[in-house]
Amino acid sequence: MKTSLVVTLSAALLCSACVSMGTNYDQDAVATLQTGMTRDEVIARLGKPNSVATFADGRQQLVWVHSKGTMLGASARSVALVFTPDGKLERTGQAQTNIQ
Repeated sequence: MKTSLVVTLSAALLCSACVSMGTNYDQDAVATLQTGMTRDEVIARLGKPNSVATFADGRQQLVWVHSKGTMLGASARSVALVFTPDGKLERTGQAQTNIQ
């Protein structure tokens, strides 16, 4: 009885230590994005961005970020997309970080 209680509590502790934050966007969908796509087309594929910045020249940068962590390590990934003033995809940038 004591052993099963210890195992159950240990499993509960491990699960409670799992953290996920941000938008869990589809990395495969990012690979299908093409210059000239509209903001609406991109958002339909990736979901709502975590942040939107508008530059003085009218361009916008949309950013999706997802991070997750456990007691064994953490990872974070992001994609930043820049759109022209008329809402067309101009360029993309991605980053991935793993900590073990």
